[in-house]
Amino acid sequence: MKIVKVKGGLGNQMFQYTFAKLLQKRTGDEIRLDYSYFTEFKSSRILVPRSQNYCLSIPMASKEEIEKICLLRHNGNPKSFRYKSGIFLEGIINGKYFIEPNRAYIAPEKIIHNNFFDGYWQSWRYYDEVKEEVKKDFIPKTELSWNTVKMQEKIRNQNSVFVGVRKGEDYSKGIEHFGTFNSEYYQRAMDYIADRVRNPVFYIFSNDIEWCKRNLNWGKHKVIYREPEQQTNDFEELILMTSCKHAVIINSSYHWWGATLISNKEKIVCCPMRWWFDNKPIDIIPDTWKRISN
Repeated sequence: MKIVKVKGGLGNQMFQYTFAKLLQKRTGDEIRLDYSYFTEFKSSRILVPRSQNYCLSIPMASKEEIEKICLLRHNGNPKSFRYKSGIFLEGIINGKYFIEPNRAYIAPEKIIHNNFFDGYWQSWRYYDEVKEEVKKDFIPKTELSWNTVKMQEKIRNQNSVFVGVRKGEDYSKGIEHFGTFNSEYYQRAMDYIADRVRNPVFYIFSNDIEWCKRNLNWGKHKVIYREPEQQTNDFEELILMTSCKHAVIINSSYHWWGATLISNKEKIVCCPMRWWFDNKPIDIIPDTWKRISN
């Protein structure tokens, strides 16, 4: 049996699930998902196991299954020093526990002998190997809200482009890593699409729409904001992004999935020239996407 830890926001969870599907395909072993990370975030709107809203075919690991592989108990707040120290120690003393050293792509055959996988696995290469299997699982388990269904119908009948703007504590405190994206970045990306797509309609998806209105200038392009009162949750907003025909994203795994799951075979995806501003390793941008200077 092999277990993949699930952690972070919805976009991260989807990457981790994809890696679990890859392990399943490569090894034929029983694969389980460890959701214990989320037990300490009962009040969070972001750190929620929202990926369980999909029709996932890989089951959750039981406490007993986790304890058979892990030598230490991983309880407590995952952001605490105690928890992080425990994970670090587990990686040292447990030869079955693999911790992803960074976000660079790792050839699966080099690590699939392990039994527990703790990482983010943010490479388009992992997804590309199992994309058909993953698409079958990333189908909503229950009906979408009426407002989402009506908006989905509307944007499917337009040359719709979702524009992702991400704000939050991690981005504001980690500027050296995440960087900042100004009006010029968005205008260059929107210009690129407008030169190639007839009558594009730009929809702004953000967790801080008011900030977008105050701080971003869209130039000649008219935009439609996804107002807070229109939004149900991050899961249904992602469904709407994937219903668009094209995308402009920043370095967000959440928006990466919105762009990746767009079914339009002629889609244009504009993304940052460099994903991390401090140039830490990551292999997340497919060759088919258009890199825009930022």
